[in-house]
Amino acid sequence: MRLFWTPASPFTRKVSVALMETGLWDGVEIVRTTWSLDWGYRTTAFTPGLAEANPVARIPTLVTEAGAALGCSTLACQHVDALSGGRLTPADPWPMWSLYAVADGMLEAQILMRAELLRPAEYRMESFLDKQRDRIRRCLDHIEAHAGELRTGAEGGPPNLAEITVGVACGYQDWRDWLDDFRPGRPKLARWHDAFAERPSMRATAPAETPEA
Repeated sequence: MRLFWTPASPFTRKVSVALMETGLWDGVEIVRTTWSLDWGYRTTAFTPGLAEANPVARIPTLVTEAGAALGCSTLACQHVDALSGGRLTPADPWPMWSLYAVADGMLEAQILMRAELLRPAEYRMESFLDKQRDRIRRCLDHIEAHAGELRTGAEGGPPNLAEITVGVACGYQDWRDWLDDFRPGRPKLARWHDAFAERPSMRATAPAETPEA
């Protein structure tokens, strides 16, 4: 398999953690991905092979051993789960997928904010940024209300996909200084994340800033 990867993307981190937790990471070729953007909104200089594999040129893109390009982090995680024999999903998967969707929506809001903040200041829409902040707040409040469904991994076995995605979303919230601290008023989520962030897979995939991130 090949994974088009960047160290700042939380969606890439989600797939990377899934690969590590299932023991599949060492069998993946990592392709460091870069891109540039001019302010005429033309994306240029794709990493060779990315747009050819996936015309959407989305990061992450996981290319399977059979050559299928999965340009969506959810599909990539499902493929990793299938390869592992379903170790990342419980027997009754729907409560997990419900929580996963909330955490994944939070990631989307974080990245939408990032894209807006990359625009020159005179073109930014504060109302759009406020909308994403409110969306993130609602997601965090929902996750706090369902924090009893989250395990730290001490219970044995790898975390499920919802737990991975919540951990990544909270980690991104911590990393970007323009995002609010998620802990005040959410003690259960804060305690869970402090423990989950110590997992080797989470420590190994801590985000890093790059010029194109």
